[in-house]
Formats: sequence, structure tokens, C-alpha cells
Amino acid sequence: MSLSVQSRRVGDVNVVTCRGRLVEGAGSAALQQALDGLLAFPRPYIVLDLAGVDFIDSAGLGLLARYLSRSRAARGHLVLSAVPPKVGEVLRITRLSGVFEAYESEADAIAHAHRPAPAASAPSPVSTDILCVEKSVDVQCVVRELLAQEGHSVLTAGNLADGLILLQAVRPKVVVIGADLRASNHTRVAERFNALADRHVVVELPAGFSSDDAGEAGRRLIEQVRAAAGGGPGPAR
Repeated sequence: MSLSVQSRRVGDVNVVTCRGRLVEGAGSAALQQALDGLLAFPRPYIVLDLAGVDFIDSAGLGLLARYLSRSRAARGHLVLSAVPPKVGEVLRITRLSGVFEAYESEADAIAHAHRPAPAASAPSPVSTDILCVEKSVDVQCVVRELLAQEGHSVLTAGNLADGLILLQAVRPKVVVIGADLRASNHTRVAERFNALADRHVVVELPAGFSSDDAGEAGRRLIEQVRAAAGGGPGPAR
């Protein structure tokens, strides 16, 4: 089958999921286009999930090596996850297995990217202030920008599975979450997420947040987060 490519943002990581044959020509065009777009941003961190790749030729392998170099040149990083046995054997035979950083699963790669390396002078990793889990990319963006203006460090995820990975990897002071996702409890992931979120301060985005007056909705969110973070509600803007 031809290569299909899907990408999504999880916290500070861009996850690119590939399925099919990674071969020269049209088979790799979609992947090149996706990676070119991600490398346009500063310090891109890319997780390339190869779980669904059933064949790779020399040109496809060269493409991976080329974009690894390009990501490093952009002061970013590219790692592999869920490398299938056939592709792993190719990496071993070509002695490129030591060149690529690889993780057993996508979740492992995402979590590792968000765990700061402990320094001798720092007894514990730096905490992330806010984790926002919300389906709408536009709402994620406005929450991130609003709270960044308040001096917060914000990570975002578009679903509970990705949110759970980040919640386990970092230590947010506050979890901001869409009301519909917070109310979800019919899957094991939802149950695990909500159980872990209950150990943190949670601020729910109301169902009408995206359609409310932007100024008023933003002001309410800022006040809720100030109070939740222990700073108390700030003055109305």
C-alpha cells in the first residue's frame, strides 16, 4: 500500500504517524511534505512513528537520514518510535541503528521528550505550569497564548490519550480541560486520565467557551487559573 501520513501536536512534540511502504517517489512525497512543514518552525522535535511501515527501500532510508540531519541543523531533533522488526533489521544491517534514537512506543518517545535531564545542581525537574487538554486546535492556541502572557509554561494535547502521556511525564500545577473531555469516563484511558487529574487542580473550559465573547471568556479563564495556581484572582481586564 502507498504511504499514508498523519501528524499531530502533543505538547512540544510533533508526532508523524506513517503507514504503508516508505519507498522512492510518490510513496515518500507525503512524508517529505509533512516534515518540510515541521522543520519550518524553530527547534522542531519530531517523533516519527513507523509502526505501520511494512517496507522501506534505500531511498526511504536515505530520506530518514536526511531529515535527521536537517532537524539537527534546525536545532531540533527527530526520533523514531515503534520500529517494526523488518525496518529494525534494515537499520541493523546498514549500521544505522546507532544513528537514530528509537523508542519502543510513541508514548515512550513523547514522554521522554518532556522529561528534562536532571542536572547535578537541580534536585528535581522543572515543573510545567499548565496542561491544557482540548479537542479544538483553535481553543488550544488561544489558551496557550492567554496563559503565556501571564507567564505560564503551557503544554497542550487534543485528546485524553495524549493528555495522559503528558500528565504522567510532567508535573503541571493546573490542568485546563474541555468540559466534554472531563465528563468522559467510558474508556479506560478516560478513567486513568481523570483519576490522575484529580490529584491536580483542574479548571474546566465550559462547553460554550469557543463561541463566547473572546474577551470575557479569556478574562474568566485567567482569573480561574490565577486562583487555581495559588495567586488568587487578579483584577478584571
